[in-house]
Amino acid sequence: MTIKQLQELYFIHTSKDDDIDKSIKMVAAIKGITPDAVDAMPLNKFNKLCAKISSQFNRIAKQQFFGKPKKIVFVNGHFYRLHYRIDHRPMDAGRYVEAVTFGKDIIPNLHKIMATIAEPVTWAGKSRKRSHVDIAADMEKLNFDTAYHSAVFFYLLFSESMRIIQPSLVDQLVQKGIDKIAAKKTLQDSQQILDGFIMPKWSQNLKQYLWNRFGRSELYSS
Repeated sequence: MTIKQLQELYFIHTSKDDDIDKSIKMVAAIKGITPDAVDAMPLNKFNKLCAKISSQFNRIAKQQFFGKPKKIVFVNGHFYRLHYRIDHRPMDAGRYVEAVTFGKDIIPNLHKIMATIAEPVTWAGKSRKRSHVDIAADMEKLNFDTAYHSAVFFYLLFSESMRIIQPSLVDQLVQKGIDKIAAKKTLQDSQQILDGFIMPKWSQNLKQYLWNRFGRSELYSS
């Protein structure tokens, strides 16, 4: 299931519609048909599709994600290199705030998070130019599991990297006209980003490793 498909299901799931309307809209979204076409669908086929959708949400709730973070992804005809360590590449204040903002609402922003960490490259690995909007549009077609693993891995390392780059980022934000207190609040918000994630099982070992290596006081320094 792609990011966009999962997002459509998520938006329907969190709507105020009654359960039967939600089910009809979810099946319509998955099949790419109208709700009227779903109404005309044989009941046994409709029930099978509803069961498939339900299993997808149950799988996420039970942390049953498949795979691990990737270094390169190919989506919508383009190669992308994924950068997880923000202190290993140029990271201006705008991109940092982007990552913090998108991280507050994971599922709706997952394609934007991926666009923030993705670098367009040629098949030979040479960097190319593309806008964040165009990259995000490509990422809507990326497999959801692949994207979720990548986002979790990025934000785990993001927490570690904050202690290194925070002082310079505060200065950059102030230079852009942001109040220093507001700038620090933005950085503090980033400490809670991982609270919004359902963590894949592999992440627990990495989180413990980072904890043991850097300790809480350093890992989450402000």
